[in-house]
Amino acid sequence: MPDVSNIEGLYVHVPFCDGKCYYCAFYSMPYCRNSGVKWLAALKREVAAARAEFGTLQVSTLFMGGGTPTILPLDQLEELVGVLRGCVAPGTLDLEWTSEANPGSVDAENLDLLKAAGVNRISLGVQSFDDHVLLQLGRRHTVSDVVASVEAIEEARFTNWGMDLIACVPGVSVRSWRKTLRAAVAMNPPHLSIYALTSEEGSVLHQDCEDGLASLLDDEEQLLMLNEAEQILESAGLQRYEISNYARPGYECRHNLACWRGQNYLGFGCAAASRVGNRRWVNQSVLDDYYKAVKRDEEILSPVTDAVERVIFGLRMREGIDLDAILEATGMTGAVQADQWRTILARLQADGLVLNLGSRWSLTRKGIALADHVAVELMP
Repeated sequence: MPDVSNIEGLYVHVPFCDGKCYYCAFYSMPYCRNSGVKWLAALKREVAAARAEFGTLQVSTLFMGGGTPTILPLDQLEELVGVLRGCVAPGTLDLEWTSEANPGSVDAENLDLLKAAGVNRISLGVQSFDDHVLLQLGRRHTVSDVVASVEAIEEARFTNWGMDLIACVPGVSVRSWRKTLRAAVAMNPPHLSIYALTSEEGSVLHQDCEDGLASLLDDEEQLLMLNEAEQILESAGLQRYEISNYARPGYECRHNLACWRGQNYLGFGCAAASRVGNRRWVNQSVLDDYYKAVKRDEEILSPVTDAVERVIFGLRMREGIDLDAILEATGMTGAVQADQWRTILARLQADGLVLNLGSRWSLTRKGIALADHVAVELMP
């Protein structure tokens, strides 16, 4: 059996939702009971195969997302959490178990079920506190649904929860964006994610941009909106610990931190990705194909690719990276590329984009704004 002592987390992709949003390119489908039955049957087979290969795991994070896990009816949601509990070694301590949810998809019953199963963190896809913007984004909830869902989460005594918001929506003024940020802060979430609207291939938004029917904000306008978020959230005690993520101390999302640090994880469900050592694979992305066979496309990461990804993703975090540790972990310590990266980082430091302390490197405020440029510079 492979050494699984360093598998940090589990992720399950739940493909069901109440409809495709304007900007969404993830694999998802409207929920119906028969599809739920088919997906759970395939998921059980995949989990059983993983347990045969890896055994039960002493992981520290478990993340259910997608999709909307809380769209499942109670019996199927109970079946799902039961399957996932079986993956984790009994007695596992300090497990961060997150479930994503949409406003309007949570209530006392499903929240109590999740809490009894061991789920201790909820991530709520709010996106905006303006009903007109929600309609523009293709969301199916209202601000009233957000308020009711937060009340339900707090009544169920979840103390670790967060919201996602979408920034840089065309037509939304700075004033309107401030109102959304202040409304979010007023609800006192321990965690907030701010994602700039992007045109992802496969989304309706992307097609509209291709056809000239829509356009995104330019770089300067985006930076203005994201700077507003940083100022308002940090003044409210939410620290920016990653380019798109803010949290009160101790409420950083450990699952995402593990991924950014290049740690190992197993993904279950159609379109789910996994990484163990230098192996990475992605499951079939269509439910019918996933149901017929949990077939996966697998690749072996080269040391160079492994190191580059650890550097680029690691620099997204405020803590930055320990370059020497990454080079050692990937077997790149004496490689030519190691000297090339040090030269590039030194040039980026001279440009005011990165900071250096010993073997640690991190982005400056200017570097955070130009993170994509930094990433391109570091790619081979």
